Amino acid sequence: MKIKLIGIAVICVFLAYICLPTTESKTAYADDEGNGSTIAGVNVKGLDKEEIEKALQKEVKEWMKTPILVSDGAIEMEIDSNKLEFDFNSTISNYESQTDKPWYLFWESDRVVHLPLQVLPNDEIKNEIASIGTWNADETYNQLLAQASYLKDHEINATVNDSTLYENERLALTIGEIPEDAAGIYELSESLNNLVINPGDSFSFLEHTGEATSVANSEAINFVASLLYSAVLQTEYELLERHSQKSVPPYLELGMEAAIDINSNKDLKFYNQSEYPTKIKTSTEGNSMKLEITSDEKVKEVLVQVEKEIIQPRIIERYSDELPIGSEELIQEGNSGYRIEVYRTISESGSAEEEVVSRDYYAPTNRIVLKSSRQPITAANDNSSTPTSNEASKTNKKNDSDLDIDLDGDGLPDLEAPKDEDELPPGSYYDKGGNLVTP
Repeated sequence: MKIKLIGIAVICVFLAYICLPTTESKTAYADDEGNGSTIAGVNVKGLDKEEIEKALQKEVKEWMKTPILVSDGAIEMEIDSNKLEFDFNSTISNYESQTDKPWYLFWESDRVVHLPLQVLPNDEIKNEIASIGTWNADETYNQLLAQASYLKDHEINATVNDSTLYENERLALTIGEIPEDAAGIYELSESLNNLVINPGDSFSFLEHTGEATSVANSEAINFVASLLYSAVLQTEYELLERHSQKSVPPYLELGMEAAIDINSNKDLKFYNQSEYPTKIKTSTEGNSMKLEITSDEKVKEVLVQVEKEIIQPRIIERYSDELPIGSEELIQEGNSGYRIEVYRTISESGSAEEEVVSRDYYAPTNRIVLKSSRQPITAANDNSSTPTSNEASKTNKKNDSDLDIDLDGDGLPDLEAPKDEDELPPGSYYDKGGNLVTP
């Protein structure tokens, strides 16, 4: 009777085990004909707990020698593999629980499983991934942990957010008429179109448009850079570098233009100091180009103001003897110059902060007039004075060296200088020899 009861009990247990519903598990089971169970790709068949941990640590150490590269094809990020931490104890315990065979299933073969190596959560790595605003941080982070748990390839394909999310709010808009002598506008426009600038990212015009600038001339480069600068002024971007054209541009307001010079490395640089990714969109239609900056949401209001001081041109007169008497000729027309100051006010939640963005000087063009240097001919002056005979006599007498002869050696002239005839005694005169004759 007891034997029958035992037999019935064994049969019931066996039937119960077969009929029990299986639960979903992420554990991968291999065929019985495989090479044995693995953890993170490491064969642990026939190893005890200590041997399993030693084998896993050896593989992890080797895997950590190579950094993890996360990329979406345009943006890359390198993450130090040593920042990851693995839970060996929990992994081995899970392995033992899944491969442990009850005594009553003695007739079954050993179960073969393929388990991942459990990775501990890491906020530092997650924050690094989240710093790229165009990436889906959670999905990319989970993908990294999944590949690390099997000690697989070090290259991670980042999950990219839908970029149309960054077009909900327009932050800035600039439209300009394309200069007639500009070449390469399309290439420059396309190099900027759909560009996403993440929080904390810096932008360099020369670096980003490198290939496009090789087919564009300076007029086109300065024009596109000016449109971009004018739009950037309408955002909270921090301006790092900008140069004025030093001349009045025909397509934008004074103070809103920018100059790029490849040879002297003059660049346009700015920095996205906001908390949101932004997107640059460009398009051309007819003779105009449009550039706008959009984002997921608009948090701050930006006001741009321009103060202008007019500088009057000077009048420069030049002279030429080739022009007729009294005539003149305009060589260069004069134009006013300007001193420009650009202010930007950024407001949020009732508070505002104003900054001076730039101070520019546009020199005036002086007016140049060429005049005749010829003068009309006038009659000679008849009232010009001539020396009198007495004055001439005085001059001649003063300049006559014969009167200064000293023959007696007394240090005085032998002949006294003749005096004016008006000073002679009455009836006295000079003879032909110059001697004074007194009657």
